[in-house]
Amino acid sequence: MFRPHGLLQTWRESLQFRTVVTTVLVTVLVVGAAGVVLVQRISDGLLAAEQRKALAEAAAGRSIARTYADPGADTAPELLIDDLVADLAERGGKPGYDIVLVPKARSRPFGATELVSEESIPDYLGQAVQDSNGNAWVYADIRYNDDRAEPGLIVGAPVNIKGVGQYRLYYLFQLKEVEETIALVRSTVLLVGVALVVLLGLMAWLLTHRLVKPVRQAARTASALATGDLSRRLEVRGEDEMARLASSFNSMADSLESQILQLRRLSEMQRRFVGDVSHELRTPLTTIRMAAEVLAESSTIAEPQSQRTAELLQSEVERFESLLGDLLEVSRIDSGQAVVEIEDVDLVELVSGQIQSLQAVALENQVELGLRGLPELYVGCDSRRIKRIIRNLLVNAIEYGAGFPVQVSVASASSTAQIRVIDHGSGLKAADAEHVFERFWRADPARVRTLGGNGLGLSISREDARLHGGELAVSSAPGKGCVFTLSLPLQAPEPVEPLDMAGSTAP
Repeated sequence: MFRPHGLLQTWRESLQFRTVVTTVLVTVLVVGAAGVVLVQRISDGLLAAEQRKALAEAAAGRSIARTYADPGADTAPELLIDDLVADLAERGGKPGYDIVLVPKARSRPFGATELVSEESIPDYLGQAVQDSNGNAWVYADIRYNDDRAEPGLIVGAPVNIKGVGQYRLYYLFQLKEVEETIALVRSTVLLVGVALVVLLGLMAWLLTHRLVKPVRQAARTASALATGDLSRRLEVRGEDEMARLASSFNSMADSLESQILQLRRLSEMQRRFVGDVSHELRTPLTTIRMAAEVLAESSTIAEPQSQRTAELLQSEVERFESLLGDLLEVSRIDSGQAVVEIEDVDLVELVSGQIQSLQAVALENQVELGLRGLPELYVGCDSRRIKRIIRNLLVNAIEYGAGFPVQVSVASASSTAQIRVIDHGSGLKAADAEHVFERFWRADPARVRTLGGNGLGLSISREDARLHGGELAVSSAPGKGCVFTLSLPLQAPEPVEPLDMAGSTAP
């Protein structure tokens, strides 16, 4: 079945196909034009030769007809005309040509070779001969009394036959052999042209196949390298341009493999370092936190300045603990050790609980938190991770949308649950929105955080969403706030392998 879309797709995707088709089309145009010109030139040459021959015969026959009869001879005009026609026809041999003698006066006898019909002479040719003193000719069918018709050249000239009167002498030359020759030339040119097109098309296919094959191998090897198979290389053959290309490609692949392996080692060292340092800091940090709590609760501290110092110490210790927790979570995600504990959770109740826990913070920042949507919506998820996502989104909305209301909506579409957190803050530029999920990225580095945060919250939140088979996205415009949308499947999916966040950017 013919599928034009398939051909168009092949045209777009295959350099070899485009080259072969273009070569064939150009060859068809060139060979076709050359063939038409060649056949036309040969046809014109054959017809011109026949025309010169016919005019020469007509001139000779006209001279013979003028002197053919003796004025004193006692011969009947009918016999004289028949003898003249027979003599002129015999000069041409076989197949030769046919002769027609048409009298100017209808009372004179008509003469023609056997079976030739007077209808072979067109009226306009007869008028042209009558009006001129020279030859006139036309290409027309020669008609016979047995209903045959043959293509021919008809040459006519006026002649005065002695003793008989004025006549129009016509030579009828059959062009059947000429047309057969032209048809043979045309079929030969067509056959040669088709063979030439097929030959050039085959040559183009073979040549492009040899040229494109290394390119295809390079494309497959590059795709393999892109998927992580760093051992793939191109085969180097010969010393031509393709061989140099393969050699350069292999050198590039060697360099990439070396750099990627080095980056992997560095990344692994970084992960181990972060994990080890985080674990090692846990114990002394716990001791410091306990000491800070003791100082804060000690009744011996009476001075306000000392009390304020103890509270500040406790606050910073809690912030440091949060940072260590986030670093440990990042380390687990990067190493593929993050675990998702799936359970049926009412998202509406979960979101409502997070809103209630942040009401005090929202009031301090003059932010009104609102919830709308479904009365309940159960999904299979890890409640701890989803709570962390919602809390991070609400804290960001409160901090960057201070003084404006923040709306949270819970809805479902098809097989997906969606939670939207909408603030009316300063918003983000399009370029900034692409980086909002990167680690430690901040839209305004000079801005002082009022609610803590370490630049890892949104990055971890996106990974938490992806671990559920969902996604966390943002849409924003300067001066119009931000809309963060968390999409989760209603049915718990198979565990999703976490992405490497070390260099990830928001899509």
